[in-house]
Amino acid sequence: MQTTRHSQQKNVRWLTRFSIALTLAVGFIQPTLAAHVTPLRVVSTPNPNVFPLLLAMKQNPQLPVSLVPVGTGSDIVNAFSSGQGDALLSMTYTAAQDVISGKIPQLDLVSVNFWRGFWILAPKSAQISQFSQLANDGVLIAGPTAGGKGGGPDLIFQAAARQAGMGASSFNLCYLPVMQAAPMMVKQHPMNSNSACASNDSMAPTVISLVEPAATGLVMQSKMSTSSNAVAINKAIDVQALFTDYNAWPRTELPHGGMSVLAPVLADPQRLPVVNTVLAAYRAAVQNMMAARNHPIILMLISRAIANGITTYYGQYGLSIPAPVIAMAIQSGNMVFRDDLSINAVQPDLGLFLTDVVGSAPPASFYHPL
Repeated sequence: MQTTRHSQQKNVRWLTRFSIALTLAVGFIQPTLAAHVTPLRVVSTPNPNVFPLLLAMKQNPQLPVSLVPVGTGSDIVNAFSSGQGDALLSMTYTAAQDVISGKIPQLDLVSVNFWRGFWILAPKSAQISQFSQLANDGVLIAGPTAGGKGGGPDLIFQAAARQAGMGASSFNLCYLPVMQAAPMMVKQHPMNSNSACASNDSMAPTVISLVEPAATGLVMQSKMSTSSNAVAINKAIDVQALFTDYNAWPRTELPHGGMSVLAPVLADPQRLPVVNTVLAAYRAAVQNMMAARNHPIILMLISRAIANGITTYYGQYGLSIPAPVIAMAIQSGNMVFRDDLSINAVQPDLGLFLTDVVGSAPPASFYHPL
């Protein structure tokens, strides 16, 4: 009897894995809303928060959603000011800053799903393990398509520095797109070899701040490089572990990112079902991504779907992410998404965290859990 039950459970698990793999291989059409329904227009830079949406769109081509790809934080603001966006996939602190500054005042945070991770990476030989070792040294802040000054990568780095009792003036900062910053780090080129950095910074960068999966990609790139002047790079400082004042989530995680929606869209009884449909598909994609960690074939199919989506929507910015890099970031537990912590469940720590990062508290109306 016990053997039969165990066999049945194995069959169910196998069929579940097979159905996910088949879905990703050929896609599927799932009944959603009527064909005439206006899709939810989701604005996003190529940050990790867009990954589950790319997967959801692959799994369900009929999902009532339209991705509006943009390259930078200023492009996000422009998209909303010109009426092109209904929702945003971004870092929570980016959305909070846009609301506090009045740039996109009607954004409401509805879900937090990206929980890990940001890293400070350094040459292995430097033996970097804490921020105090970086005083007066060169630090690269890398964004996906631009340097990201004032955006998510900059906000979280400077907040992490404050947690260590330091500030922006403690470092020689340079903001570069990841495709320019990565080779400078691996080959240890002088910072002033790029005109975006200060002309008097003739030393190679000591560290680089990166989000996943770019952080995993840089480590892999440094290991595979055949260049004679390339150095081995490792993840020197876990940014998540520097924030110790919260109890609503594990020390290895932070409420980095999620989905925000314009308040008028949420208040529209005809639009709200569309929001809920898209959000449900997004959360299902999060579950699929995390469930695939121990199933290499399914994980690679998922990673290819995401990588292809990045190329389709963000290739125009010269960006691509190899599927094996995405797979390794997920499999190693260095890139973590969750769908099991509601905004209500993590308050008030979420508000404290956003205040620590942005510098002031977003209004209570910013939180609109769905």
